[in-house]
Amino acid sequence: MHQTRTFWLAALLALLAFAQPLWADTAVPAPIAVGSYKPLAPTQEESKISLEVVNQLQQHHYQKVKLDNAFSKKLLKAYLDDLDGSHSVFLASDVHQFDNQYQDQLDNDLKSGNLKPAFAIYNLYQKRRIHLMEMLLAELHQGVGKLDLSSDQTLNLDREHAPWPDNLKAQGTLWTQRLENEVINMRLDGDKPDKIQSVLTKRYESQLQRIRQAEPTDAFMAYMDAYTHSYDPHTDYFPPRESQNFDIRMKLSLEGIGAVLRSHDEYTEIVRLVPGGPAAKSGQLQPADRIVAVGQGPKGKLTDVVGMRLDEVVQLIRGPAGSTVRLQITPPNSKQSKVVTLVRQKVKLEDQAASKHVIDIDRNGKHYKIGVITLPTFYVDFQALQAGNPDYRSAARDVHKLLDELNSEHVDGVIMDLRNNGGGALQEAVRLVGLFIRSGPVVQIRDAGNRINVLGDRNPSVAYSGPLAVLVNRLSASASEIFTGAIQDYGRGLVLGSRTFGKGTVQTLIPLSQGQLKLTEAKFYRVSGESTQDRGVLPGITYPSIIAPDKIGESALANALPWDKIAATRYPHSKRIAKRVPKLKAEHQARIAHEPAYQYLVKRIRLARQQSQQSSVSLNLAQRRRERQHEEQVRLSLANRYRKAEGKPVFNSYAALQKSDVSKTPAGELMAHTAKPTAENDPYLHESAQVLVDLVRLEQGRGASTTVSADVQSAPTQ
Repeated sequence: MHQTRTFWLAALLALLAFAQPLWADTAVPAPIAVGSYKPLAPTQEESKISLEVVNQLQQHHYQKVKLDNAFSKKLLKAYLDDLDGSHSVFLASDVHQFDNQYQDQLDNDLKSGNLKPAFAIYNLYQKRRIHLMEMLLAELHQGVGKLDLSSDQTLNLDREHAPWPDNLKAQGTLWTQRLENEVINMRLDGDKPDKIQSVLTKRYESQLQRIRQAEPTDAFMAYMDAYTHSYDPHTDYFPPRESQNFDIRMKLSLEGIGAVLRSHDEYTEIVRLVPGGPAAKSGQLQPADRIVAVGQGPKGKLTDVVGMRLDEVVQLIRGPAGSTVRLQITPPNSKQSKVVTLVRQKVKLEDQAASKHVIDIDRNGKHYKIGVITLPTFYVDFQALQAGNPDYRSAARDVHKLLDELNSEHVDGVIMDLRNNGGGALQEAVRLVGLFIRSGPVVQIRDAGNRINVLGDRNPSVAYSGPLAVLVNRLSASASEIFTGAIQDYGRGLVLGSRTFGKGTVQTLIPLSQGQLKLTEAKFYRVSGESTQDRGVLPGITYPSIIAPDKIGESALANALPWDKIAATRYPHSKRIAKRVPKLKAEHQARIAHEPAYQYLVKRIRLARQQSQQSSVSLNLAQRRRERQHEEQVRLSLANRYRKAEGKPVFNSYAALQKSDVSKTPAGELMAHTAKPTAENDPYLHESAQVLVDLVRLEQGRGASTTVSADVQSAPTQ
């Protein structure tokens, strides 16, 4: 019974005081007083909860972690990096002092429920921030015109591994440079000095006010996040309020824009777009976008949210269905911000339901029909299921109906489009595999006690037996990877796209005296024995990805559990498609070399990746303006070369390009976010259909079905 509850819950979860003043620094004048900050102290209740969290993780987490000095050092580093990811608030002397006092102590403090060291670190962090905000406000008081925007200095944007400032003078220089960069960005966006002065003054005043209004729960949650994430990135403690929000998200009843957000280095960042939600349908947002301001209604004033707490930003974005919200965002691959208008809606099952269409391709005088089934998530109507309604909807049931329709239309092949599908109900992934194979295992699950449970399809009937391709990208995760991995291992179909996310762990919820703990209790393995964790699934033919794997994906997350391998289970598999991959790759490369839409997409992605990898920026306004003009000309030139090749009129200016639908579509692989991706607006989908036609022609020449049958081997148990 426990195993049944665990797996169904896993399927659901996969859906988805320093009291002393600042240390002296004789190189600069004494810092501005921070006497208005009241140091925070842990409560007895928080100490009790921390002990509960520690005990539960020690007993039930998949990874058995020993609380010793090595873990203490790891936790201290994680806590400091979580608080000060840009290494700009603490001084090097602060970190040295923390190392001396705490690096061998935190493990013992966890066992005893002692939170004082964690709060001491947090209090100094808050004092340092107050000093910095007051310093910036003092500079702004002199007027933004006093800032030197004509220097030859540069600002390092990626400070994750940068050293902490040696002293207050070095720290002050760094933050002045950050202020200059903010001013330059706003100047390039067309803002006037008086507006810049007003926006930045309000931003730092708001941050200062929020720092001074901090509560003990803020310090406690910061420390609990660092502690739980030291096990793995999917283990979290949710206090009562966050538990309620988490439950709402799991039930898909949250009205808003349909986006999962996180706080990262003073910015609110998009982690994932909910399929069928307003943000996904708009086609204008993507993971790693930073939200810098939020406005209510079509013309409401934009409220700056940089430095704002995540829950406060969420409250601004959330609202009743039918109302309008505007987001000012800065894409990760651009220094230029834009405003996106969205109408809030409740995400319904229909918005996430599987859909189909047919791509027609003529090749050498012969007509081919390729069916495409787009599956945004592995959904199931749990309410209808629990009520005993035999007609409940689910991903596998809906796809089965669509396959029947495609069979009646006599398609030559089928593409399962799982791009941006972040997972969902585990059992639906298992049932979906069963639509394409006669019967057999689909996924292995190993728990913390090394017990292995195999889930599979027992139904010998097949809904579709023809040529099959699975299209994935970096945002295809969890249940998507289970389905894709099984299809690849069986040799049942060809996998196309880019390497998947790599989320191969199972989480469960444990209630606590206050709130609940989400922890990793098991790990997924393919029937071949390989884990989907960290490495994901590698397609047979890969397409360029706009998403940098070091920015998005399991391998980009701190403390992600490693890839490993267990013994393969017995399953029938064919090597026929794998043997055809070299020939299919050659035909693919020859074709895309002369395909304008595909080449335009590849060049846009290459340009975006180059820009996102830029680690420093000039602090010279004139130089930055020249750089932006050059970037705009490059984008305009790329677009016009493509339009000429397609026989379309060119844009006479970058402004005209910006106003067009072309600029509103993120490059390529994210097309699946739109309501109905088609071959006409999605080069990757069109090329996938061409590749599948190549496979169809090869199979027709061989005179064999692609169904795993006669040409199979039984994988030995290792």
